Amino acid sequence: MIWNQRVVLAGLLGCLLVSATGCLPSILATGIYLWQGGNVVAAQTKTLENERVVVVCRPPATNEYRYAGAARTIGKRVSQALAANVGGIDVVSPAEVDNWVDEQDWDNFKDLGRSLKATRVVYIELGRFDLYKGANVYQGNAEIHLTVYDMTDRGQDIWQRNVGQVLFPRHSGIPTADKTEYQFQDQFVSVVSDQIAKHFYRHNPNTTFAMDAVANQ
Repeated sequence: MIWNQRVVLAGLLGCLLVSATGCLPSILATGIYLWQGGNVVAAQTKTLENERVVVVCRPPATNEYRYAGAARTIGKRVSQALAANVGGIDVVSPAEVDNWVDEQDWDNFKDLGRSLKATRVVYIELGRFDLYKGANVYQGNAEIHLTVYDMTDRGQDIWQRNVGQVLFPRHSGIPTADKTEYQFQDQFVSVVSDQIAKHFYRHNPNTTFAMDAVANQ
């Protein structure tokens, strides 16, 4: 690995000497890739590329009202991540999704895609969303299932993934005295959103290893 990094750096210097344009972008991209250990994984599906996409996140049925705000924020943050990382995507404004959620039944979510002329609907179902491990300890616990529907083909299911359980922090809890529930929920929502969004674009899987350290910030 060290030898590879030296080769890349030598190539970069040579390229700079030969031309100010030319091979510089590809050398930089290769250098960054190898410097990270080459450990970048591909998207698990490319069904959202070059599509108009609606993201809908449904809160758990048992706590629909308590965590409705968290579900909306997850939908918003996943939408932002997809817009920033998926090629050619056109993501429908989360505000338009929120307006629909206020007026419609959850079972009619495909109507949202049709009314906004979306070609894909990303449906995020939270089977569970909890913030507490005990009365005085935070530990986020979510169960997530993802489905992508093709609205150009009568709303057919074209991709599914059971993400399963997401724990945050993974191996410990955080005393409730250390931060407010709002602060912890915001952190957990960010973790859940990241775990969902990265299914749809290339990413470095090593970022999940530092989650416990982030939880204590």
